[in-house]
Amino acid sequence: MAESSGVRWLLLLGLGLILLVVVGVVVYGRLAGQAAPPAAAGLAGDRVTARQAFAPAAELAAQWQEDARLAAVSGRWPEMGMQPGGEIVWAFQFFSPSTQRLALIVVAGEAARLVRESLSPYTVPTFSADQWRVDSDQALQAWLDRGGSTVVERRPDTDLAMKLRVRDEGGEYPAWTIVGSVAGAENTFIVVVDGSSGALLE
Repeated sequence: MAESSGVRWLLLLGLGLILLVVVGVVVYGRLAGQAAPPAAAGLAGDRVTARQAFAPAAELAAQWQEDARLAAVSGRWPEMGMQPGGEIVWAFQFFSPSTQRLALIVVAGEAARLVRESLSPYTVPTFSADQWRVDSDQALQAWLDRGGSTVVERRPDTDLAMKLRVRDEGGEYPAWTIVGSVAGAENTFIVVVDGSSGALLE
């Protein structure tokens, strides 16, 4: 009888330990999920994209010069992991071949403003809206997937800069260059994405 009670006690103890392990795994999983840095979650889709900001910029550029063509698009996220969300100011550079002049137009929300225009001593490479098929959120997602999410989780104070332009190496299609850097640090994390196909470039 005593032996039977001992076996029953051991069985109950074993079941109790198994239950504790299961509960521990579930609790750890939930806590780990809560403790995971939110910096990289949703970063590519919670802001106004470059294509969304392009329409008012293009309208103002056409008023500036009838032959205005897009030369570059740029945006910056200071400390992107510290303040997820928020408004992004997009900068668009246009070039007028007939006047050899450059215009810088910035768009905040839906408002476009001509900030500066200047004479260019040389012809600036341009591209059309049809050649630009990859929006900023897609390019940013490529940066995050390639390793940028790990960079931001480790250093939420990472500054991110994006620029779309025709590369110096030549070609008619634009490319996104996405650069992650930390103030005071020498290392940068750079990913280049084809602005037409979305393919990663060296």
